[in-house]
Amino acid sequence: MQEKHCSRCGATFGCGRDEASCWCVALPLLPRDKLDPAADCLCPRCLAAAVDDATAAPTETDTDACAADPDSHA
Repeated sequence: MQEKHCSRCGATFGCGRDEASCWCVALPLLPRDKLDPAADCLCPRCLAAAVDDATAAPTETDTDACAADPDSHA
């Protein structure tokens, strides 16, 4: 396994990209808009957090706010 440093937190971790399988294949893919093309891999903890953030339901969107108060964007 190749040793890498997390692009987010700097932690050292093993990357199995060039192996038969890597730990990251067990996680859902991140949406394209959540990827940073300039960044390298994330460690297991940061990748799991990024997946959680990307798949979390929004608490309130602008549409929800407008529906609650239609005069807010008059």
